Amino acid sequence: MLRLPVTRYLSALVQSTATHTATGRLYCSTAKVCWSCSKPLVKKDKFFCGSCGTLQRVEDVDYFKLLDVSNRFDVDSSALTSNFRRLQSMLHPDKFSRRSNEEKANSLEWSSLVNKAYKTLNTPLTRGRYILKRNGVQISEENTSVDPEFLMDMMDKNEAVEEASNYDDLDEIGQTLKAEIDELYEKLNDSFLENDLEQAKENLIRLKYLLNIEAVVKEKLLKYKV
Repeated sequence: MLRLPVTRYLSALVQSTATHTATGRLYCSTAKVCWSCSKPLVKKDKFFCGSCGTLQRVEDVDYFKLLDVSNRFDVDSSALTSNFRRLQSMLHPDKFSRRSNEEKANSLEWSSLVNKAYKTLNTPLTRGRYILKRNGVQISEENTSVDPEFLMDMMDKNEAVEEASNYDDLDEIGQTLKAEIDELYEKLNDSFLENDLEQAKENLIRLKYLLNIEAVVKEKLLKYKV
């Protein structure tokens, strides 16, 4: 069977109220019929045809829904990792080695999407950017929204790291940075809870600067431990 372009099937995933059966949960799909058996499509476990059990084509799905976690910045990291591993076990290409070429291709695409979703949501910085993007807020590369006073502070911190000549000085800088990062995480979470997306955007930009400096500190500290 010739495979139609996947982009024709990209649309928002609409999850219906779950109906529990002996074989799992059933979900409505944005596709009208199964590509394999041509029956009206009601998905099982979000991925498989409830009638014939074939793996369906990839759809444009929200990462939080895909990984079955609440759509919030303060995500449950334990549930995120657990659900990721479960989906990868279910959708891994090795599971479909004896299936049709269509299902093999679908497996590769679903597995890739699950990986991408997990990597995005597993890191606070990329998770925050994703939430903003889904709400129509972009962060430009220029970061022009950061106030000059903050940028001067970042320059001072960078200079302090460059000039630090021993482990203790670097460790002290690292501890200070960690405290500031932890405080910024709290502010960032509050801004998302209050749906203040512009403030969340500014906090994310600040977080990126601090994490970059912290990474340099950690790299230099490792050299002292070698």
